[in-house]
Amino acid sequence: MSLQFDEGTYTVSQQMDSIRLLAKEFALLHFLYENKDKAFTRSQLLDRVWPLEYPVERTVDDHIYRLRKKLKRWDEVSLDTVRGYGYRLALRENRAVLPPNPSIHDPEMQEVVHGLLRKYHLFGQGNSIQMLIRQQEALGVRIEPYYQLYLHFIQGDLDWLMNTAEFPLEERLYWLLIYVHALVEPAESLMLYKQAIHSSVLPAEHRQELRILNIIDIYAETGQYQEAKKQLKETYRVMEANQLIYFKLPVSITALSVELWGGSGEAVEEQMAVLRTQLKDAPYLREIGRFQVMEGLWLLRQGRVREAELRMDDGLEVLKMSLHAPLYLNSAYQILLFMDHHRVEGRLRNKYQQIYTEISKSYGVSVYGQQIVKTIRHFLFANSLSSDLPLT
Repeated sequence: MSLQFDEGTYTVSQQMDSIRLLAKEFALLHFLYENKDKAFTRSQLLDRVWPLEYPVERTVDDHIYRLRKKLKRWDEVSLDTVRGYGYRLALRENRAVLPPNPSIHDPEMQEVVHGLLRKYHLFGQGNSIQMLIRQQEALGVRIEPYYQLYLHFIQGDLDWLMNTAEFPLEERLYWLLIYVHALVEPAESLMLYKQAIHSSVLPAEHRQELRILNIIDIYAETGQYQEAKKQLKETYRVMEANQLIYFKLPVSITALSVELWGGSGEAVEEQMAVLRTQLKDAPYLREIGRFQVMEGLWLLRQGRVREAELRMDDGLEVLKMSLHAPLYLNSAYQILLFMDHHRVEGRLRNKYQQIYTEISKSYGVSVYGQQIVKTIRHFLFANSLSSDLPLT
C-alpha cells in the first residue's frame, strides 16, 4: 500500500483512484504519511503544518475529521487517535488480494534477511532497519521479535515502549533505561543502572551491556574518573575473553568520553587518534555522529568555541540522519551536561538547550519521560526486595 502526492493539484492517489484535498489537509496528510506509524501531538502537528501561523489545537482535530471522511473508501489508510497524546497514520495491507509469499517457508531466505538486519544493526543504519521491517510481508520474511522491539526503540516510540502488551516489562527495561540517561541527572541514572545490573529480572545479555558499555559514561559524568577507568579495564577483559568484536567501536567511543570528562589532554588526543583509525575501517553512521559530537566537546574544552559548535552540529545532524532516536537524544543531553560541568553559559548553552528541548518534544519525552523513570524505579525496587543480590 502506497500513496502518491501531487503538490500542484493537492491530489492524493492510490493506484487508479484519486482524492482532491484542501491545501492544509494535503500538507497534514503528506506529513503524517512521511512519518507513518509515528504519533504526534496536536502541538507538534501545528508546528510542522502551520508554521508561522497561530491556529488553535482544535484546528488539527477538524482537519483530521475531514481527512477521515474523504479517505473513508480506502480501508488501508487509518488516521488513528493515540489516546492522551495525538494522532498517527497507519497503513494496513489488504491481504485478501495477496497470495501467500513462498519465501516465508524458505529458511535460506530467512537467514539472508536476518543477516542483513544484523549488519544494519552493527552499522547503525536505523533507516535501513525500519525499511526492511516494514517490508517484511512483501519480502516474505518473518522478523525476529527482538528486531520488532528494537525498531520501536530506535524510532523513539516511547508510547509503545511504555504501554505495549506484546513484551513484558523486563524485556523492555533495558531499552527504556537507555532513554533514562537523557531524562534525569547522572547520579540518579547511576543508581538505576546499578540496580538494574544487579537485578535478576533483567536478561543476562542486557545486564552485561549495561555493565561493559552504558554505565561507564555515567561514572565519568558523575566525576568518578578512576571508577570509570576501572570499569573500562574490566570491559576490555570481558571483550577479549568472549571475543565480543562488535563492541570494539562503541567501547572506544566510551573510552573517549571518559577521557573527555576526567583525563588529560594527551589521553584525549591519543584516544581520538585510535578512533579515527577505527572509523576509517568501519565508518558506522552511529559512531561517526557520536565521535563528531565528542570532537566538538574536546574543542569546547580547549576554548575553541566556534569550531566546537560547528563540529557538534555536524555530529547531531549525522545522528539525526541515522534515525537512532536514543543516541540523538542522549548526545544532545551530554552536550548540556558537559557545558554545565565547564560552566559554559550564554548563547551557546541556550542554543543546545533549545535543540535538546525540540528533540525531546518530537519523541514525546514531556508526555512519557517522567512516567518511564517512575515505572523503572518502582519495578527495580519491587524486584530488589525479592532478590538476594546487592544493589551497590
